Parts: sequence; structure tokens; C-alpha cells
Amino acid sequence: MLTAENSAIDVSLRRYKKELSTSGGGYILFGVWSAIKVVMSVFVGELSVKKIVDTYEVEPEDLVFFEAVYVTLIAIAAVAVVLLHLYVGLGAIRASSGSKKRGYLWVTVVLLIFGIINLLGYGGQVGDLSNFSFKDTTIAAFMVDVTVTIMLVGILRSAKMIKKLTMEKEQGIQGA
Repeated sequence: MLTAENSAIDVSLRRYKKELSTSGGGYILFGVWSAIKVVMSVFVGELSVKKIVDTYEVEPEDLVFFEAVYVTLIAIAAVAVVLLHLYVGLGAIRASSGSKKRGYLWVTVVLLIFGIINLLGYGGQVGDLSNFSFKDTTIAAFMVDVTVTIMLVGILRSAKMIKKLTMEKEQGIQGA
């Protein structure tokens, strides 16, 4: 027996709200991970200060200034990444709880476009295993980027379906 709380629309609404909330939380966690990854790469990876100083032959008297500017720029970028992910993630979580603010969706669309462009940039890298080594992280990075793109599509799809189902539910109540 279908009751008001178990109608097909209500079940679908609960499912899409849960998906929206979960995707929002996942996107926040991904933002934190991205910031940690950038900071780690600055201290031990490809972007380390030592490698850059060695490559560009920075003079010893300029080294302290260079390091300060470099670390400051990386810190600003890491904070910006976390804040952007928080904005989208918290917007999705709030929308799943009934908030009518939709500004986060525009940011999500822009991030999705950048994500797709980023995925297209892997062309030739992922399929070409001739230079593959265990230190190479291209395939792992590609899989993470695919997951993030799917998460962004999930956020947009869920928000659209919640709006559509809410309108159908309101029309059904008014028509009854």
C-alpha cells in the first residue's frame, strides 16, 4: 500500500537527496585531499622547492625570498581549492536538506567543464604504456579525475531531479 511518505515520488526524492548529500560530502573530501597532495608535492614531489631551485639556479641570497613567495602562493592555491570544494560540497548538502539557493550549481558546471577538459588532456598518456613505471601516477590520476567528474555529474543530475520531482509532487498535491 502506498502512503504519502512511500509514494514513488517520495522514494525517488529521498534517493536523489541522499545522492546529492553524499556527492557533496565526497567532493569536500576530495578538495581536502587535493590540497594535501599539492602541499606534499611542494615538499617532496615534482614541485619541490629544491628541484625548482636546482633547475633555475636561484642565487643563495634570493633563496629565502623565493621560498617564502613560493610557499605563500602554494598555500593560497591550496586554501582556494579547499574553499571552492567546500562551496560546491556544502551547497549540495544544503540543497539536499531543502535549501533553495542554487549558486553552487553554476560553479559545479564550470568545474565539470574544466574536469572534462582535464580528462581530454590525458589522451595519449593513459593508453601509452611504453613509458609506464611504478612511479608513474598517470593512470591513478586519470581514475581519480574520472571519479570526480562522475561526482560532479551526480551533483547536477540529483539537483535537477530533486527540482523536477518536487514540482511534480506540488502539482499532484494541488491537483488532488
